[in-house]
Amino acid sequence: MKFSYNWLKKYVDIKLSPEKLAELLTLYSFETSVSGKIGNDVILDVDILPNRAHDCFSYYGLAKEIGALTKKPLKKINVNFKMDNLKLNDFVSVEVKEKDSCPRYEARVLTNIKIERSPKWLEDGLMKFNIKPHNNIVDILNYAMLEIGQPMHAFDCDKLEGKKIIVRKAKKGEKINTLDGGKYNLDENILVIADGQGPVAIAGIKGGLETGVTEKTKTIVLESANFEPSGIRKINRVLGLNTDAAIRFSSGIDPNLTEFGLNRVCALIQEIAPGVKIASNSIDVYPKKILPKTIKLNLEYLKSLIGENIKTELVKKILESLGAKIKVVGKSQFLVTVPTIRLDLEREEDLIEEVARVYGYANLKSILPLGALAFPKKNDANLFSNKIRDVLIGVGFSEVYNYSFIGEKDTRGIDESGVEELIEIQNPVSEDFKYLRPDLALNLLKNVKSNFRFFKKVKFFEIGKIFSSEKGFFEKFNLAGVSAGKDIKEDMAGGRFFEIKGDLDVLFEKLGISDCWYDAVTLDKWWHPGRVAYIKHNEDLAGIVGEVSPETLAACGISGRVAMFNLDFEKLIKIAREEREFSPISKYPAVIRDIAILVNRETRVSEVLNVIYGAGVDLVEDVDLFDYYEGPSTGSGQALPEGKKSLAFHIVYQTDRTLTDEEVRCEEEKIKKELIKELNAEVR
Repeated sequence: MKFSYNWLKKYVDIKLSPEKLAELLTLYSFETSVSGKIGNDVILDVDILPNRAHDCFSYYGLAKEIGALTKKPLKKINVNFKMDNLKLNDFVSVEVKEKDSCPRYEARVLTNIKIERSPKWLEDGLMKFNIKPHNNIVDILNYAMLEIGQPMHAFDCDKLEGKKIIVRKAKKGEKINTLDGGKYNLDENILVIADGQGPVAIAGIKGGLETGVTEKTKTIVLESANFEPSGIRKINRVLGLNTDAAIRFSSGIDPNLTEFGLNRVCALIQEIAPGVKIASNSIDVYPKKILPKTIKLNLEYLKSLIGENIKTELVKKILESLGAKIKVVGKSQFLVTVPTIRLDLEREEDLIEEVARVYGYANLKSILPLGALAFPKKNDANLFSNKIRDVLIGVGFSEVYNYSFIGEKDTRGIDESGVEELIEIQNPVSEDFKYLRPDLALNLLKNVKSNFRFFKKVKFFEIGKIFSSEKGFFEKFNLAGVSAGKDIKEDMAGGRFFEIKGDLDVLFEKLGISDCWYDAVTLDKWWHPGRVAYIKHNEDLAGIVGEVSPETLAACGISGRVAMFNLDFEKLIKIAREEREFSPISKYPAVIRDIAILVNRETRVSEVLNVIYGAGVDLVEDVDLFDYYEGPSTGSGQALPEGKKSLAFHIVYQTDRTLTDEEVRCEEEKIKKELIKELNAEVR
């Protein structure tokens, strides 16, 4: 908004130059610049913030702000005028039908009006801001709006049909011709000022042409009203009438400003037209009076919030300079009565912000906050989850994040009793998110199916919550992984199972878990018979690993081989936490030997490992299965004996000294003899 520097000086004693004043306002209140000169006057361009439009969209309001910043008193505006022995009720009646949309409507009658050109000082003041002068009455109304921020309007009293003013909503089909020559169709949502015949003004926005002030006008009705902001904004959007009055009413105006504005206009009119007679009474429809708010201010809280110990007397002076009244109710307590024009001051924090702003943010000392910095609690879940991610990604897995929901079609791999135990969502967004997932495996199979369109082999893992209706409602974190190959011919029977089992061995090793073992079991149709095992730690169940049965894969629309593991994530962390030990790297070299054997197909790999470890208890450090074959013939074309399978192992020999070839050879022989004796193995 543009402001005249000389005009502002009428209301407060300004010693600062226009440039310094612009700098002061920018630092404390609003961004301000010097936009130019008109004659010997300087024009300031002040960017009034939306939350201060109600009190600073006027010269008097901005002057009050400048006075508070410069510690200068605000000069009083003349609102005194002489009243005559005339009764307003003899001229007009007022009825407000829409009291919510029009909280206050005040009117006063002036007669013996002589319409003529305004004084030069008045015309010059308006033209500085591109407001075209019309006549003494209209110009005074525009001047008062700029001065105090209250839009007002004058009706030619003799043109009001039925001598009535009615504040109501427009009727369907009503029209109005406005003072600027516009023609508008009205509807039931538009608030109007009407007489006995029809609309004479669009409330808070624009006056009508039919009742406008002309050279023949002798008696006027001055309107000073308050309108609900959101309603004015809606009308403004519909009609596109962005007038000065509409801008101010849209931002919100103090209802108590109407009387002050009306009195100021009457005083100005009598000043430039002494023969005007003013009715001794006014009409004031104000059903719900707005009273000043009283806010309790704790000075200790003020100090803690802004970090500065401002003296009590200075706080009092700052608030009083903003128009507040202070009552001291304790050593560090104020009761602050806020003027109604400050619509933005609603709570204690608002008062503290005003004190800090006027005191000057630049004057607040920079103080580092005091407080004990406590180390965060160790979160094993985060530490181990990151470790697990690194290990699994290192062996070729990719992490996925799935929704915690499944749909009806995703339950095809679950038996009927399992479906009954699912937790159903009361308001699912779709059928695909009808249940909380009981397992991570269901969504992982969906990932396999969708990725088989682009890749022949995939490996995924996920760490996430699963949900169960056990004990009413139960949820916990699980870790699950899947290794899948699209081409069955490329994957040997059981190959996926042993590969993912090997990945688990790597994971356990990296987590420092040494007592996990696999217990072969026969389970329901979900798992491939003979290729599934419980993962146990000592005798506690920690998870399951196995190959998914062809029937389950077919039900899910997957063609290929898929192996999965599912671990209780919380139990895994507990085990890893308990077993974490430091194992120093041996400074002596290891010796690696390979051994291949034929055993019965029923013989488990774990049985072979137990024999090898048992026979080489002193020197065997590690044993790894690297080849497994159950086919009809070996790579050389020789057929395997009926009921046999071929296993090949890397055996690592290491101890606390350098081993000789003879020692390793003797240990090998001992292992071979034990394999033949215990498992009837044939060493190849």
